[in-house]
Amino acid sequence: MADTAVPDRDAMRSLAAALGDQANALAADGRVAEVRALWEGAIARLPDEASRARLTLAYAWYQALHGEVEHGIGLAAGLRECPVSPVLGQIRVLVRGRARDEPEAVERAWRAVTGSGLPDWADLTDEAIELTAEWVVAASWAQSKELFDSRVEQMGSRVIDMALQEIELGAPGLSSLTAIHRAVLALGGTAGYRALSDPRQAARVAAEAIAAGDWEALRACGTIERKAHGRAFLGGTHGVAADLMTGGDLEIGPAMAERVAELAADAEPWERRRAVEDLAAIGDGPAAPLLALVAAIP
Repeated sequence: MADTAVPDRDAMRSLAAALGDQANALAADGRVAEVRALWEGAIARLPDEASRARLTLAYAWYQALHGEVEHGIGLAAGLRECPVSPVLGQIRVLVRGRARDEPEAVERAWRAVTGSGLPDWADLTDEAIELTAEWVVAASWAQSKELFDSRVEQMGSRVIDMALQEIELGAPGLSSLTAIHRAVLALGGTAGYRALSDPRQAARVAAEAIAAGDWEALRACGTIERKAHGRAFLGGTHGVAADLMTGGDLEIGPAMAERVAELAADAEPWERRRAVEDLAAIGDGPAAPLLALVAAIP
């Protein structure tokens, strides 16, 4: 998830720190009842949604750590659909941390705002996130595979996928790597790392996915081809074919035709041949117009 246009983060941090100091001073003077008005007035004066979300997040943390857990979690729950990725990530950190110490209060506060229980990510452990992050940033695919086989895979795909989401929220710059690792997870370790080994192996795994009618696996292969091997044409063809076969609303129109032709011009001849062969293997159906387009490229 990409951030919306966000305010100067340092300015928001400085404002939050100043408000925290003022709130502490009020509390020390026995004026705790004024703390909410202090924060809420500052939030209301901010000119844009992203600024308000960032300061509300700081307010949620302040309340949760100063004896107002249910109010703080309620504020966090109100930000659960915020378009600013770091805010979403910090909401989750706050909820998980407080839920370990005061599970009933956190559950009650979250349910009061959302009408439902805590999401699955609330049970995610720091150890699971840290191990998944270590896997994502491994120095080589060989090290990545060793870590996956020895420790990561044992966590189960549900936990791994949730941990990948946390990494994406906290470190958007790793989105390409998390996408590759999610593709490995979709394919399974053996096929996934075979696809990562070189572009032709990735193409073979894609052909196997087509033969099995496994369009999610084909989509995963397309991701690996594009993001790990830089094969934009073949990976894009496989990704579009997977979308078409799973009911995607893509339109094979002039704009796509132009883009496919541009990518094909930079592709190696074997990639273009493979694209035609794979689309022909899919046969008549939703992907047929894509085959006609690709086959017509000189």
